[in-house]
Amino acid sequence: MAPRKRIYPIFLAHAGCPFRCVYCNQRAMTANAASREPGVIPQVRRQLNGLQQDAQRHGRPGELAFYGGTFTALPPSVLRQILETVAPLVERGIFSGLRFSTRPDGISEELCSWLRRYPITTIELGVQSLVDAVLQQSRRGYSCAAVELAVGLIRRYEWRLGLQLMVGLPGDSARRFAETVAGTLTLQPDFVRIYPTLVMTGTELADWYRAGSYVPLALADAVSWCAAAYEAFFRAQIPIARLGLHADPELAKPGTVIAGPHHPAFGYLVRVEWWKMRVDRHLEDHQDELAGKAMTLLVAEPSVSEVIGPNRANVRHWLGKWHLTAVAVKGRADLLPGELESIPD
Repeated sequence: MAPRKRIYPIFLAHAGCPFRCVYCNQRAMTANAASREPGVIPQVRRQLNGLQQDAQRHGRPGELAFYGGTFTALPPSVLRQILETVAPLVERGIFSGLRFSTRPDGISEELCSWLRRYPITTIELGVQSLVDAVLQQSRRGYSCAAVELAVGLIRRYEWRLGLQLMVGLPGDSARRFAETVAGTLTLQPDFVRIYPTLVMTGTELADWYRAGSYVPLALADAVSWCAAAYEAFFRAQIPIARLGLHADPELAKPGTVIAGPHHPAFGYLVRVEWWKMRVDRHLEDHQDELAGKAMTLLVAEPSVSEVIGPNRANVRHWLGKWHLTAVAVKGRADLLPGELESIPD
């Protein structure tokens, strides 16, 4: 398995955002002191210095990424100054390319024509949902038509495309999130990220939660919805770059997350649930040869703990449901992630 590409992130909290989304309080979600400095350029310079040293020290170029705001909605003079500062670092081989995240309505033909002069490699769109009713209730300020237009432009200019999705937004449901996943498959991104909707302090969503007009997903429901999405993207061979929020000490502080499916190992829980579903289907197809016997599951070595589950939860599930006498899980170096073989003992 090829090593994951290195990303050197510069975090610009809310920079360029036309308004504050109902669920968003990025300053409560990052311990990065630079994100609290006034002015975007000082933030970039302060963070860039350390990242440049890190890339040179380790000899791993990677992409220089701009996250946390709406990068393309920055004032044109600021956007130009940032790109003119970092582009030479790509030309010198310190970084392998530039990537950024933005809103779907932050992409236009005119902008893309201008951006092509810079060494941009990847654009991530904060799509969040592909159901207009959910976008409207979440006050995102654009429709699915804007997403399709932005995706078409990014594809035309041959940049790598990432789509960021959120599960459990206002107005969301299991059916609507499944529609979002199906729509994402149609758009064929190079990768996706999936984040649970959390009720953060200092947000409009927190006011809705306190008023009883918004009910966040339970952790089990969020895991279940995401496990189904994981299966869909696995079958389509679309990588999931991330499941859940990045671990940050700020998130663990009392009062930062008021409610919602927050868990420091959210992605692990989703993969555990996915493996339970995947092995269940496998055992259903092979129950005649495995029922009443001991079984060894062979999977890729990095997947062993996810297959077993916390406190052997998956193993106990299979023992009870399929009347097996024992279940062992072993890693095998020649198997790819997601591959599975079973051997009756």
